[in-house]
Amino acid sequence: MSITTPQPQPLKKSPSGQMIALALVIVFAAATNVYLFSRVKSLEVEAHTLRTNLETEIAKFNESSAYRNVQTRREFEDLRKEVKKARSRISKETEANTRARTRRLADNVAKKQREQQEMLLGEIRVVSGKAGKAQSGVDEVRTDVQAMRSDAEETRTQLNETGAMLRATHNHVMDLDGQVSGNATGIERLRQLGERERIAFALKRTDRLQRVGGIYLRLKNTSPKNNRFTLEVMADDKKVEQRKKHVHEAMRFYLPGTGQPYEIVITAVQKNQVNGYLSRPKLHANRIAAMASR
Repeated sequence: MSITTPQPQPLKKSPSGQMIALALVIVFAAATNVYLFSRVKSLEVEAHTLRTNLETEIAKFNESSAYRNVQTRREFEDLRKEVKKARSRISKETEANTRARTRRLADNVAKKQREQQEMLLGEIRVVSGKAGKAQSGVDEVRTDVQAMRSDAEETRTQLNETGAMLRATHNHVMDLDGQVSGNATGIERLRQLGERERIAFALKRTDRLQRVGGIYLRLKNTSPKNNRFTLEVMADDKKVEQRKKHVHEAMRFYLPGTGQPYEIVITAVQKNQVNGYLSRPKLHANRIAAMASR
C-alpha cells in the first residue's frame, strides 16, 4: 500500500490585495511629496534667514570699514607728522655722520694708495736686481718690469680718479646738506606764517574803545532784525568804520610787518551787543607778546 503526498497548489492573487498594495504605494508617494514639499519650504525659510543675516553682517562690516578708514586716515596723518619730525632730526644727524665718514674714506684711500705705490716700487727694484744677476733673462725681466710699470701707472690713475670722485661726492653731499637746511628753514617759516590765532569776544555798545588782541573795537549800533551792525576798528593808530555789515561777513585788514591779514567775524547780533572772534597770524601775535613782556 503506497502513500501519496498531496502537491501544494499555487496561491492566487486576489484583486482586493492588489488594490491595497497600490493604495499603499500611492499613500507612500503622497507622504514623500508632502515631506519633500515641507522640507523645501523649510530650506527656503532658512535661506531667506541666512540672506537677511548676511545682508545685516555686510552692512555692519561696511560701517566698521568706514570707521576704520577714518581712523586709518587719522593715524596716517599722525604718522606723516612723526615722519616729518624724524626726517628733520635724521637730516641733522646725517650731516655730521656724512662728513666724518667722508673724511675717514678719503684718509683710507690715500693710505692705501701710498701702500700700493711702495709695494709696486719694491717689486720693481727686486725685478731690476734679478735682471742684473741673470743676463740671460734680461729681455723677459724687462718685459715684466714694463708690464708692472704699466699696471702701476694704471693703478695710480685709477686711485687719482677715485680720489677725485670722492672729493666731488663730498662737495655734492655738502651742497645737499646746505639745500636740506635751507628747505627745512623755509618750510618752518611757511608753517609759522600759516598758523593763526582766534580770539573770541563779546562787544557791548559803549562810547569807549575795547582792546581785542592788539587792536581796538567799538560797537556803534546794531539791528538784530536784519542781522546788521556798525563797528569802528582802530589799528596802527588808524580808525576805520565798518558800516551796516552782515553776520559772518569777514572784515580783513593788514598791519605793518604782517604778511597775513587780520580778520574780524561777527557771529551773533543782539540788542546793543555782538559776539564774534578776531583771527590773526600766530607769528605776529607771538612777536607782540614778546615785545609786551620786555
